[in-house]
Amino acid sequence: MPAVDCELHARRDAIQRPILWRLVKMFNVVTNVRRARLTEDYGYVQLRIEGSTREVEQAQAYLESKGLIKDARDPAPSAARPEEAVPQPNTITVRLSTANPEQGHAPVIYRICKDFNVVVNLQRAAFDEEEGGWLEVEISGQLLDVQRAIAYLHTTGIHVDPRQRSVADYMNL
Repeated sequence: MPAVDCELHARRDAIQRPILWRLVKMFNVVTNVRRARLTEDYGYVQLRIEGSTREVEQAQAYLESKGLIKDARDPAPSAARPEEAVPQPNTITVRLSTANPEQGHAPVIYRICKDFNVVVNLQRAAFDEEEGGWLEVEISGQLLDVQRAIAYLHTTGIHVDPRQRSVADYMNL
């Protein structure tokens, strides 16, 4: 399976889009964050993309069209957003921290995007594949889907620290 490493550089407004989720859902590629530094106004993500040659090329072209790859052409105008097809009434922000460096090699974000009907959006990070670190992500979707995704995260051995106490749809209030 072909694999390429891409370095994404973007302002905060571009990082607010669920780019990793889009790569998984739109191009069916395996994504693994190798390094990431996301702050309030700028982001850098080194990403390994694996899939068929065609899928990888399409994913790279998509990233270039969004202006996320350094020295790429100007971003294309925004089209329909694929994440809008997924109902997202509930959102929870969680911090994922590695307990040991080996956990940094697992494509956990990819698994959530692929296996659960949720949208995952990378918010902040201080992560290195070799040393570990943390990623702060928003997980949005139907309440049960969000809860299932978080339950899966707990099974990985990665520390899961929710940034809010619970997810509730408040339908019974």
